[in-house]
Amino acid sequence: MHNTRVILALLGVALGSAPLTAGSAGRFLATTAVPATTALHIDAELTEELWSRAPVVTGFKQRDPLDGAPATFDTVVRVAYDDNVIYVAVDAADPDPAKLVGLRTRRDEDSPSDWIRVTIDSFHDRRSAYEFAVNPAGVKQDGYWFNDGSKDTGWDAVWEVTVSRSDRGWRAEFRIPFSQLRFHPSERATFGFAVVRQIGRLSETSSWPLLSKNASGYVSSFGELAGLRLTRSAKRLELVPYVVGDVKTQSTLASNPLLKETDPNASLGVDMKYAVTPGVTLTATVNPDFGQVEADPAVVNLSAFETFFAERRPFFVEGSGVFRFDTDCNDGECSGLFYSRRIGRSPRGDAEVPEGSYSTQPVQTTILGAAKLTGRVGGFSVGALSALTSDEDAVIATGATRVRQTVEPLAAYTVLRAKREFADQSSLGFMGTSTNRRLDDPTRFLPSSALTGGLDWDWRLTPTYSVTGYAAGSSVRGDAEAIGGLQQSNVHSFQRPDAGHVDLDLTRTALNGYGGGLAFNKIGGERVRFSTNLGLRSPGFDINDVGFLRRADQGTMSNWFQWRYDRPTKLTRSFRWNLNQWAGWNYDGDRLYSGGNFNSHAVFLNNWSSGFGLNVDTQGFDDRATRGGPGAYRSSGGSFWGYINSDSRKRLSLYLNTSFSNQHEGGGSSDFSPGLTFRPTSFMTISAGLGLNSNHDRQQWIGEEDGHYVFGRIDQKTVSLTARFNYTVTPRLTVQLYAEPFVSAGSYSEYKELADGRAKEFSARFNPYAFNGNPDFNYRSFRTTNVVRWEYKPGSTLFVVWQQGRESVLERGTFDFHSDFGGVFDAPARNVFLVKWAYWLNY
Repeated sequence: MHNTRVILALLGVALGSAPLTAGSAGRFLATTAVPATTALHIDAELTEELWSRAPVVTGFKQRDPLDGAPATFDTVVRVAYDDNVIYVAVDAADPDPAKLVGLRTRRDEDSPSDWIRVTIDSFHDRRSAYEFAVNPAGVKQDGYWFNDGSKDTGWDAVWEVTVSRSDRGWRAEFRIPFSQLRFHPSERATFGFAVVRQIGRLSETSSWPLLSKNASGYVSSFGELAGLRLTRSAKRLELVPYVVGDVKTQSTLASNPLLKETDPNASLGVDMKYAVTPGVTLTATVNPDFGQVEADPAVVNLSAFETFFAERRPFFVEGSGVFRFDTDCNDGECSGLFYSRRIGRSPRGDAEVPEGSYSTQPVQTTILGAAKLTGRVGGFSVGALSALTSDEDAVIATGATRVRQTVEPLAAYTVLRAKREFADQSSLGFMGTSTNRRLDDPTRFLPSSALTGGLDWDWRLTPTYSVTGYAAGSSVRGDAEAIGGLQQSNVHSFQRPDAGHVDLDLTRTALNGYGGGLAFNKIGGERVRFSTNLGLRSPGFDINDVGFLRRADQGTMSNWFQWRYDRPTKLTRSFRWNLNQWAGWNYDGDRLYSGGNFNSHAVFLNNWSSGFGLNVDTQGFDDRATRGGPGAYRSSGGSFWGYINSDSRKRLSLYLNTSFSNQHEGGGSSDFSPGLTFRPTSFMTISAGLGLNSNHDRQQWIGEEDGHYVFGRIDQKTVSLTARFNYTVTPRLTVQLYAEPFVSAGSYSEYKELADGRAKEFSARFNPYAFNGNPDFNYRSFRTTNVVRWEYKPGSTLFVVWQQGRESVLERGTFDFHSDFGGVFDAPARNVFLVKWAYWLNY
């Protein structure tokens, strides 16, 4: 940076104290270029002569707790840049700096600290932005904002920041390479720009300009950073080669010649980022390894539908917002046309093992490579992803003979996404996906190919009202065996004898369907927000080859109304209550469910929070009750749930989640989940959560026996303990320990067979049945992931990992806390010891 010309950009003040709505940010002034004679060294002292000449930004306004009010303490921001780097200096005044809160956690972990957040909308599209944050302990966070209000915390960049404290407060000096941003070169470029300050002990958030809670968006409320002369391209290529060495150990049966007690392995891989154009980035990985990723929690799923697990693998988490096409959302958990956990899934085939033989097969499918292209082209945001997974074989041993059988075929996945974005925050998007498999005889139970495509839109009638929706179609092709199996899965259930609108066709080699949704929403405003939704999915709609869909064959409707008060009162900092209504039908017109809910939430002046809700569900028809046989009515009922959280700023914080439900025909459930977080020092955190669940259901499906559809009463108890220990040696060197013992026991009684599923009275619906089987279970699991992470230079890391998994199932339904939790560690252990070394290169 010696002898470089450094240009200063003046950032104006926000437009008064009135809340900004989307698209209403004002015009901001810019200075002329000022030459620099020395390199800019970041030390957070701000003593360079350059900073004394730089114009300043002040006038921060509160976002929380008092929206639009002046910030309690002054904050001064200065900005400079050269050909390669943008610098941001923030001077955060505090009259009592001894009370600054700076918890030393691992990178990207949120904490109730003081924070300074610099957010740059480098495309100046008022929708997307890159965020860089630091607290007084030097802990870094970064993230990517998309769709004007959604945040991708999985995005990681290579940048630097230093912090310092003084008797007047604290300072932060950011050094953000232009290579980490995406923008269009220009002689007079303008970025969207905002700085947010959080004061931990006051629970206050202020910003320049005002980022009002009442606005319908976030990035659209940014100010402007003008006067940027960006004619030189930043470095275009980043490479991160890595080496992985691991050793797997497991308990083995002496008679199984295929299992090894110790299995060492080593591999090489590389991650890459390349700026194809200033606005489009290619990200790729070859032979990826995700050994440092935390294991999924244990579950016992007795329903007809698949469990959804969140994505944790860094390649797929980063930039995932580009590929979102939601078809179903429930309490913030959304799924749709692309579910990245399908890539690298567990093999679905089972080896055909002759009596007296042994077999072994992989736990996961190997990802050979993946690449994605994301960015902006004109008025479009675009994304393309492609991945290739290898075929996986089971090995079968019969004496000295070894035979291989494919349990998952070679597969290629493609996802295409484009969205036209308009100045008023409206958008019209397209998404297409394809899955292609190379099948052999053992894998012809899987479809050979699948295509999905759809349009989605967000039409802003005004800054606070919108019409959103989507229309999508799907086509799955394969042998008659594959399509027959798909028709009979619980997603479709074409074989149901009481279905009047579908027929099972075992000669079919394709399955086609459609889905859609439409909603009218009030998305902004100080007091009231609401949404009215309609949705449908035809019986043949199927997106599960690379998407996620629990079931097809339904139409839905729902309504949500919220009243909110976000200004402090004598008791609360914020308060809101919600009304919800929902209902769904299959294409035969059977009402599957219908209900309503009232819930209320408050944050109190002492920073405690609590909420509760009441649900009422009418009697619904479960057309998946017998997993492909006739449907059956289920009981109406009601439930109550609530929670309370103590002040997270304290050294010891507590929480409690609880719920109770009751079925009018008998049965119900309860859940009691307390937890705590303890910080003995600013660099150590210990947290633990206990889950106690009791479930009693008189109509639990067991199975089909000689044409009888058998149900029973289940009395199930589930206990889990989640424990975490985080120790931060430095902001770049951290130790993370995670462990979860889990036990679930289910005891069955009152066996019965389905007599008339459409009888609304329980006594007419079932007849007693003498069932001779034993469906009782006692499932035990222990999972732990322990990681040492050292970022020895920016972008370069060393991971040392130990993972262990234990699992066993006993054929008894009794539960004893002492023996069952102790018995968790009697199950055979599978260990993975791993070292991963990665080195960041920038060209």
